[in-house]
Amino acid sequence: MLLSTGVVAESTVYVGDQVKIPMRATDSIAKNNVINHLNINTPVTLIKKQANGWSQIEHDNKQGFIVSRYLTDKKPANELAEKLQTKLDQLQKYSGGKTKTIKNLTQKIETQEDEISRLNLEIINKNTQSLELNKLQNKLFTLDETNADLIEQVSILKSANGSLHTTDFMTIVSAVTLFLGFGVGMGMSRASSSRTNKIYTL
Repeated sequence: MLLSTGVVAESTVYVGDQVKIPMRATDSIAKNNVINHLNINTPVTLIKKQANGWSQIEHDNKQGFIVSRYLTDKKPANELAEKLQTKLDQLQKYSGGKTKTIKNLTQKIETQEDEISRLNLEIINKNTQSLELNKLQNKLFTLDETNADLIEQVSILKSANGSLHTTDFMTIVSAVTLFLGFGVGMGMSRASSSRTNKIYTL
């Protein structure tokens, strides 16, 4: 964990697994020389490791000093973080594919909703047409009944008219027969009278 004493070339080292370590402006512990507090496993650039137990480092384009024993040249093994990162990468990839799928499904849903709206409108139109058709059928049925009544009334009137014509014809025939009988009777009466007169004359 500890770095060897002496000057080294610039290299990347890591803050150890202690709680946040202060990065100071000078290689001494003072109240007002803290530049930043570095989290564990924070990579920093080692500029110089000094013999007094301090190391000069650079982090976020700022140079400062940190106690040397808090630095290590071994990259911390963080299997959990690596697993989480791998899982995150997989989720992002999966999410990207799912985003496209969701978009396609959304478009299909919108298309289906438009089709449903069209079908509902068509159903409403068909129902309206069916209602009108039922009204027409009821009206036709009423007209059929009225027509049947009229046909029956016409038949009755024709029968009455036929009976009336028959009665008139019989009345005329009877009158003619009566007049003919009366005429014949008168003729025969006159003929009989004429014969009687001739007999008396002889």
